[in-house]
Parts: sequence; C-alpha cells; structure tokens
Amino acid sequence: MSCDLIPTPTAGAAIPAPAAPEDFSREEIEANHRRLLERNALHRRFGYDSQASVDFVIGKALPLRGRVLDLGTGKGRFVIALARKVPRVTTLDLSAEEQRHARLEAVYAGVAGRVQFVVGDAAALPWPAASFDAVVSMNAFHHVADVSLVFAEMLRVLKPGGKLVLADFSHSGFRVMDAIHHSEGRCHPHPPSPFRHWRECLRARGFRVHYFAGHHEEVLVARHGARPPKGPSGPCHWKDQSTAKSSL
Repeated sequence: MSCDLIPTPTAGAAIPAPAAPEDFSREEIEANHRRLLERNALHRRFGYDSQASVDFVIGKALPLRGRVLDLGTGKGRFVIALARKVPRVTTLDLSAEEQRHARLEAVYAGVAGRVQFVVGDAAALPWPAASFDAVVSMNAFHHVADVSLVFAEMLRVLKPGGKLVLADFSHSGFRVMDAIHHSEGRCHPHPPSPFRHWRECLRARGFRVHYFAGHHEEVLVARHGARPPKGPSGPCHWKDQSTAKSSL
C-alpha cells in the first residue's frame, strides 16, 4: 500500500470557500457534527484525545494578538477552538471539501463570524509580506511534501516581532494515527520530524524558541526577537529522507 504525500499544485490565486453559513441547513450542520464526534470517539479508542491535544497546543500558543493565520484547516478542530480564544482568525486549506466540513462545524460552534475561510496553496500564500501577527499550524505539515516552501511562506507573511506556532504529531501520535488508518485499510503519512532542524534554524534567524511535547503532539512556539541575528541566516531548507514520494 502506498502512502504518498499530497503534491503541491501550481501556484494560483486563493479562492473563497464556496458556501456561506446561511446556505447550510440545520440537518446538514448537525449531521456533520455527529460525524466529527464519531471520528473523535474512534481516535479516543486508539488512545488519541483530539480535544485534549487541541487544548494542549492552544495552551502553549496563547496569547495570540492581532491578525492570526492558521494553515491547514482540515475538519476545523483546531481553528474552531482557536476562534473561541481570539477575536478573528484566517484559515487556509488546499481542500474546499475539507473546509466545507470545518465551516459547518464553525456554524454549529457559533464561531463562524470569527473565521475567514480561504482555499489556497500554503506554498504560495496570497498575502503580502508581514501581513500577520501570528502564524499557526497544527497536524498539517506531515501532509506536505515540500515543507521548506511552506515554512518559508509562513516566515514571509509573519510580521517582525510576530509569533510562529508549529504543532504536529509526536512519535507516539504517529503510531496512534498509523494504527487508526491501518484498521480502516488506509495509510497515513509519517515523514521524519523537521522540528529539531526548525528549532535551530529559527534561533539562527533571531527567534526565541520554546519546545513542548504532550498529548501525542510536538509544539514549537517561536517569537521573532527585536534584535537581528548575529550571523548569516539563509533559507530553512529541510530535505525529507523518507521513502514517501516527494510531492502539499
């Protein structure tokens, strides 16, 4: 069974998510929420508590002020929890279908007015440099083949003095995800972790970096310092040495 990463598409303009909240029926909203609860229950049976993991990451990420960008909307677990903590958040995902599930759940949770959904390519973000006070991502990078491009884009749109939050499954988290997907006859991407490389790279670029681990997650929280780095700092290239095909 192959387990390929998602290829990065040709860069193009971001498009708005297709449906407005008022287009959703109550039945559709409730059915989507039931499916999410069923998925969360399956995760718990294998030892992964989705809500506890989200709460852990958000607890390390806060406070988040100003304009906040979330990369990798998925089903919306993280961005919806985040929207309960910040006045406004923009979230981007390559998949309009995934964002539709997230939009439905945002309506159910009563936070749809706080979230701007954008369908687009994280390797070519549709915003100018220094647009956001915080850029965050949870459990998305293992789906990305060219992580260096996406990482560089996150740094590009982050304002000086801004906060970067990167979270993905730890080794134990990937073991749980592997077991869940194997039980369903599917395969889950499981590339090597770039966190140690990113920590060193960010420090070299003048960031203050903190690392946390818990609830099957690894978390990097980095804030750009007021002083520039002492030495040269080039791009943070990361070469995936896994056998998975290189291709978001």
